[in-house]
Amino acid sequence: MTPRQALACAGLGLACGVPGPPALPRVLRITPAGPEVPAALAEVEVTFTAPVGRAGLADGRRLVLVPEALAAGARAAIESEGGAAGFAGAAAGRVLLEDGDTRAVLVLSAPLHARTRYLLLLSSRLRSADGRAVLDAEGHRKATEARFETGAGDGPAGRAVLTAMRVDAAVPEAGGEYVVIANLGPGALDLYGMELTKHTPTGGVSSCRLGESSIDAGAAGLVVGGAYDGRYALPERTPVLTCGGSALLGGLADDHPPALELADGVGGVLTTLGAAGVPRCAIVVRRDPEGPDTPANLACADP
Repeated sequence: MTPRQALACAGLGLACGVPGPPALPRVLRITPAGPEVPAALAEVEVTFTAPVGRAGLADGRRLVLVPEALAAGARAAIESEGGAAGFAGAAAGRVLLEDGDTRAVLVLSAPLHARTRYLLLLSSRLRSADGRAVLDAEGHRKATEARFETGAGDGPAGRAVLTAMRVDAAVPEAGGEYVVIANLGPGALDLYGMELTKHTPTGGVSSCRLGESSIDAGAAGLVVGGAYDGRYALPERTPVLTCGGSALLGGLADDHPPALELADGVGGVLTTLGAAGVPRCAIVVRRDPEGPDTPANLACADP
């Protein structure tokens, strides 16, 4: 380009062949994705269009894998100054950078929960190797989110069955109401993320998600309210799970017992109790735990 041409370009505000700044790097792909991802997954990968910086990745501050139920807290953590390192409930593992720092690999150190929705979060504060912002896959400067669902776990599976509920207990009643979940499968039953729902005869619905716990094969677990006072003598290793700040699911009515439903972490209904009608008694039990949820298979137990 001659000096006269350069002057003309400058006067017109044109680049005239001068290269502009390189495009900002972005997320190219994330694997795995979709349903039925093995719970024994070995690693999660994020591939970028250019090398990324190690700060925030190698120390776990800007990339985290969590059950979707923890999404709100994890989003806040990855964007905070301190980051998400040590975030409670995150999948355990370490992040490696490979392929010339264009691929971040979260190597998992423990199996994931079966039948659970997971969310991989990558902070908008992540920087490229040369210090520039890293965009999401659509070219936006915001956090990246990618979802997948785990399938069944390896080995023998547990099988959840709702076998009993107590709707009338000695005062304080909220300290004694309960629901029993039996494991009729050959393997341990992972309760994480399962959702217990109460349907009242008047159409009311309330639910809660169960926390980290499991039930051994052939054993049972007790679901209670936050006011449970430990009044029952339980077999050793019986898990006790809290469902509700005080009363169980907001309380189980004595005069009109509710119907119950237990779903897995991705919404599949595992078992019901009283879906076709519930007898009016203090303790409703399934006569045959292996049998169907029908009025003929429900009975009243002696308090």
